[in-house]
Order: sequence, then structure tokens, then C-alpha cells
Amino acid sequence: MLMDGTMVRTSDKLIAWLRRLATPLNASGGRLGSSATLNAQFWLGQFPFRPTAGWFVLTAILAVGFPSRPLDLTWAQFVLLLLLVDPLWGAIWRLAAGREELLPIAHRIEAHGFWLPYLRPGSPASQLFGREEVETFPLIFRVALPGVLLAFFVATAIGTQAVLLTGFALGLAILGWISVRTLGLAPNLLHSLVTVALPWLMTLGALGITSAHPHWSAFLILLLFWVFHNWGQRRCLREPGDWLGIGLLALGDLGIAVLLLAVRAPIWLALLVLLWLPTWISIYFRRPLLPARFWWLIAMLVSGLALGQSL
Repeated sequence: MLMDGTMVRTSDKLIAWLRRLATPLNASGGRLGSSATLNAQFWLGQFPFRPTAGWFVLTAILAVGFPSRPLDLTWAQFVLLLLLVDPLWGAIWRLAAGREELLPIAHRIEAHGFWLPYLRPGSPASQLFGREEVETFPLIFRVALPGVLLAFFVATAIGTQAVLLTGFALGLAILGWISVRTLGLAPNLLHSLVTVALPWLMTLGALGITSAHPHWSAFLILLLFWVFHNWGQRRCLREPGDWLGIGLLALGDLGIAVLLLAVRAPIWLALLVLLWLPTWISIYFRRPLLPARFWWLIAMLVSGLALGQSL
């Protein structure tokens, strides 16, 4: 019993000594999430198996002949490529949607003010960018600017083309912001350019494929029709029965079919038709197209593989 009492007292002293080394959790002046200069968060906001920028990188890699042809791309380069075009360009483009597309941000960031007169509420710049429930400019400087700088920083490790395309992605995001905030229009085409065109071109550049490549036209044609398809699917997801969206979907599917016939890949085309069927059945019966996103992803990868193995 004496030994047990001694052990209890020793344990209490040890705990008290450890407590003196730390500060209370509710003490002011310290934040637990302050270890990094830039705070980044990654999350799955939607179903991951749907056409996104990262999947279009894989489609472009398949279109140039992988896995039957070796690629001039190391694993480190591939990781940087995916990091740039998917989460970083995605973070830049997400800014076009405004405050509601961001994760909850602490009030101390939202309330952070600026003394510059042209950033004051009611200024011309404030009227151009619009206002939400909280000040917009603190979010631009505390959220947008770090993401943009990080994207350019990573782009410099890849090459000049990556820097230029990152600047282009930033320009599209600014146009998207103006479209949403000033014109009240959904920037579906701009979204497709950020999701499809820029990642595709970035991948071709990372692989050293230029306009001098013998199959450059085929790569761009497949890219163009997937831009049409992605543009149409976004319109149809926003507004079922949208005739322009349905027409863009049809144009994209028909163009890809003609391309595969031109490169003599009828078996691959038959597989694509089976993958496209759920979409057109849903359109015919006026059903929601949301479940078709998985089939769009598979069709996208199959089209890239078909082109790469047929050239």
C-alpha cells in the first residue's frame, strides 16, 4: 500500500511538472495551426471519379501512346505536373466562384482590413469586384494571393510553359470572377478551358510534344472535342434539357467518333458508344445526368487510350 501511495504521488508530481512545461489550451496569443507560412487544405468536395483536370492529364498521357511507348517524364515531373494542374490551378479557378466555394475561414481573416483608399467599401475597385457578407479584399490578399504565388512557384520548377499557362489560368479565373459577380453568368466555357484545355496542353508540353510532332493535329482535335463535351455536360448539369448543352455533347461525341474512324479504331469506337449510351438514354427520358459523370470519365480515358494505341 505504501508503495502504491508513493507511485501515485510521483505520478502526480510528474503530471504537474509536464503541465508547467505547456500553456493552457485556452491561453491567448497562440494558435495550434500556426506551424506553416502558407496553410493548405485538401478535401474531396465531390465524387472523385468524374472528369477533372487530373484525369485529363492521364488522358493526354494515354493519347500520346502510353503504355506502349516510353514517356520522357520522370516520376518527380509527373507529381509536380499533377500538383500544378489539379489542386493549384483548381484553387485559382475556385476563386472565380467567390466566398461560397471556400472552406470556412476564421473571422480574424475576414475582418482583416486595408488602409489603401482604393480598397475601401464603395470605391470603384470594390464595386467592380462586388461585395459579399464579409469584405472581399481581405480574402483576396489572405487567400487568393498565396495560392497564386504558390502556383507560380511550382510552375517555375517545371518550365517556362508552365509559368505561361499558370498566368493564363489566372486570367481565366479573373474573367470567371467578372462573369459571376458582374454579369451574373455561369462561366461554363472558361471552366472547361481550365479543366480540359490547359491540363492537356501542359501535359503535352511536359512530354516535349510540340507542333512539329507528326500527330499534333490528332491530339488537338481530341482535346477540342472534349472541351465541347465538358462544356455541354456542365450546361446540362446546371440546367437539364438545355438544348445548347445537348448540342455540345452531341458535337463532342460525334467529333471523337469521326476521329477514331479516321485513325482506324472501330473496336475502340464501339466501346465508346456503349459508354455514351447511359448519357443519351438519360437525356431521352429526361433523367438527371449526375450519375453519368462516371461514364464520361471512363469514356475520356478510353478515347485517349484508343488514340494512343492507333497512331
